[in-house]
Amino acid sequence: AVRLNDMWGFAESQETTCVSPACFAEFIFPYQLKILERFGLNCYGCCEPLERRWDNISRIPRLRRVSVSPWSDREAMAEKLGGDYIYSMKPNPADLATREVDWDRVRRQLRDDVRKAQGCKLEIVMKDNHTLGGNPSNVVQWCRMAGEVTEDMNFAQ
Repeated sequence: AVRLNDMWGFAESQETTCVSPACFAEFIFPYQLKILERFGLNCYGCCEPLERRWDNISRIPRLRRVSVSPWSDREAMAEKLGGDYIYSMKPNPADLATREVDWDRVRRQLRDDVRKAQGCKLEIVMKDNHTLGGNPSNVVQWCRMAGEVTEDMNFAQ
C-alpha cells in the first residue's frame, strides 16, 4: 500500500500573486500546510514569485524543490534556497512561442539566469509551451542550447 508519506506533495498559489504576504499567510498558507504536512517530500510553486512569501513557504516540512519562475527575483531566490533546496528554474516559455526565435537573446538570458543560481542545486524546467510558433524544432534547439549553457558553466553533471 502506498501512503501519502511515501509520495511527493505539491502546492502553489499563482492565482493569489496580487495578494499581500500577510493575506497569503492568513488565508491561503495554513490550508496548504495542513495538506503538505502529510507528504514524505514536498515541492512548492509554479509561476508565482515566491521571494516575498518565503518566510511562510520555508516552514513546509520536508520541502525539497522550489519553483523559481520568470517573474521571480532569481538572485533573491538563490540566496534564500542556497544548497538546501532544488532551485527549479522556469525559463519564460514565451521565448519558444514564435516561429523565429532570437537564440542569441535567449542564450544570454539563460546564461544570466544560470549564473544567478550559482551555488544552488539547479534544475531547469521549460514548461507551459502551449504553442511553439508552429515550429516544433524550437524545443529541440532550446534543449541543446540549455545543455550547452549549463555544460559551459559547469552545471551539467
